[in-house]
Amino acid sequence: MAESGAVAGIERHGRPRDPENDAAILEAALDLLIERGAAGTSIEAVAQRAGVAKLTVYRRWRAKDDLLMAALEHARAPDMDAAPAGESIDELISSIAELLSRPRFRTLMARVIGASVDYPKLVTAYTERYLQPRLNALAQIAQQAIDAGHLPADTDPSVIMDILASSIGSVLLQHPEDLTAVQIERRLRILLRHIGYRS
Repeated sequence: MAESGAVAGIERHGRPRDPENDAAILEAALDLLIERGAAGTSIEAVAQRAGVAKLTVYRRWRAKDDLLMAALEHARAPDMDAAPAGESIDELISSIAELLSRPRFRTLMARVIGASVDYPKLVTAYTERYLQPRLNALAQIAQQAIDAGHLPADTDPSVIMDILASSIGSVLLQHPEDLTAVQIERRLRILLRHIGYRS
């Protein structure tokens, strides 16, 4: 079994890696993914955008899939790993709406979803590193709301997570260009009320 460092493309010999090069490469890869999509992004183009040699990229990431997944990880907001202590459903919905209203993030979502046939690993990485952490947090917070009487006692937290995830996708598909955080939040709050949420 290969060592995790080798899988990630970590150099084992020669000069130490330059963290600034790593960041420049990942940011260039993310920019190109957003601008051109996965199919239109190449190691050569990333190297040129980052201002490094092509070999510098290959020493770190052996394949484009690995590089693009690392770029998604690099772009992840730190606050997406878990729900802040004491956060309510209302607060979480607001934070999800704000994130989904960002044009750059929305374009990234579209690019990743559009690459699902040829680059299925990207969809998995996007789900795991962007949406799933917040949806998992939502399930935990939903359980707290159930315990507090804000949702019916027989509510399944995982169902709320699935319903909201589907609603998010639906809203984005229906309004791809001009959707605002206020509009997203309003839609999600209406949905919550229909499934029995009372603040």
